[in-house]
Order: sequence, then structure tokens, then C-alpha cells
Amino acid sequence: MADGKAQKIWALPGAMVTLPKSLLMLGADSAPITLPAPSFLIEHPKGLILFDTGCNPKILDDPVAYWGPMAANMPFEWKKSETLDKQIERVGYKASDVKYVVLSHGHLDHAGGLTHFPNAKFIAGAGELRYAYWPDPDRRWAFILEDFLPTRNYQWIELGQDQDLFGDGAVTFLYTPGHTPGECSILVNLPHRRVLITGDTVHTRASLEHEIAMPFSVNHMQARQSLQRIKSIRDISGAQLWITHDPDDWKENPRELD
Repeated sequence: MADGKAQKIWALPGAMVTLPKSLLMLGADSAPITLPAPSFLIEHPKGLILFDTGCNPKILDDPVAYWGPMAANMPFEWKKSETLDKQIERVGYKASDVKYVVLSHGHLDHAGGLTHFPNAKFIAGAGELRYAYWPDPDRRWAFILEDFLPTRNYQWIELGQDQDLFGDGAVTFLYTPGHTPGECSILVNLPHRRVLITGDTVHTRASLEHEIAMPFSVNHMQARQSLQRIKSIRDISGAQLWITHDPDDWKENPRELD
């Protein structure tokens, strides 16, 4: 079995977005919850990988103009000093150093920073790009067309199955659809631990524990199966789970992992 190692993961803070819990898990109450929308920079001998790109910095000036009317129902906290390019510089790299961007899915809090990396190779789950450009009408608010239009000539690869990205077991793309058609997660083998970053396959610890997806997942059966798969991979591999949006994971996990 390949036993390659990535060297380090940095969890890069982005916007903190407040939403009702009922939007995150079927049957939850409507109490507000404030969620992180981070990105994860992964250092590998063959190049830097970025998992997710957070929100578009244009919302810092006028969120309603960029996100549309839904912005009024999604208050956020974010500073211009914490945009993704500045976060990458803070750990000693530049945005231009990123060779690969893995997009967990195309929602507005994950795909907003794509244009920071015009020379990178982009990886998404099968069906995600088509859906990002033309989502179902009741989900169009969650996809911002302007996040994707500048990327039409970028180097995109869509994967419909798991893929060892470097052939050494260090970084594995996991196809975990259901939340969106191409939702994915990523498993990283570090020198001292394995880390499983879920994207929006899982939203909170409660949704994983009870295996309950969010109300507007595009395929609820697939979403639940992917939740179950994440649990199985965690248990079998012994990986440390990082639920991207879970506020407790954000508080408790270190910002640098090796």
C-alpha cells in the first residue's frame, strides 16, 4: 500500500456566516448558528493543494450587490485582512504557488475565491460544473454565476470516483455526492495523523451522528449514503475528522496540522 505523506495542512479562516440551524439539518430548530467558511492549504512535495476557496471578497464591499437578496439573510463577519490570498501569504506562500485547487462543491461560501488561482489545475466532482452554471431553480441562490464565469478557460478536471491525486497515498479525493451532484471530501495522510476534511458532505457533528442531511441537498439518498461513508472512512482509517463548517471543530482543531 502506498504510504506517501503530505507535509502540513493549514486551516485558513474565512468569513463567519450566520444561518438558521434548520438550513443545515432536516428537523433542526431555527435558532441561529455562526459557521466558519475556511479553506485548507495542503503542502505536498509535488505542489501546494488548496481545498475550497471560501467567499468572494466582493461581498466585503456590497454583499447584496454580489450575492443578491439572500445576503440580507446571511450576515457575516470577515475582514479585508483575512481574504484568501492574504491568508496564504501569512503562512509563507503566494496564491501563485498553489498548483491544485480541489473544490468541494460550487456553493457561494466555497467557490468565491477561484479567480485567485488562474494558473492552477482545478478538480471537482463529476456533474458539479454543469450544476453550478445551471442549478435547479430553488437552489440558484446558493450558486453565484460570477464566481464561475471567469474560470471557463481554466484547467478543470471532474472526477466521478475516488482518486489518489499523486499516486502515493498522501492525498485522496473522495467522491461523496448528494449535497450537490459533485460534492467531494479529501483525505490527507500527514506524518503524524490522517485528516479527513468533509466539505459540505457533513455540516455539523449532529448531522453526522444522526446521519441527517440538509434540507436542500440535491439527492437525499446519496447525501445520507455519503454521510455514512464518511463515518466508515473515519472509523476504518482512524482519521481525524474536520467538519468544514462545524464551529466546535473550528474551535478545537489546531490551525496547523502535521
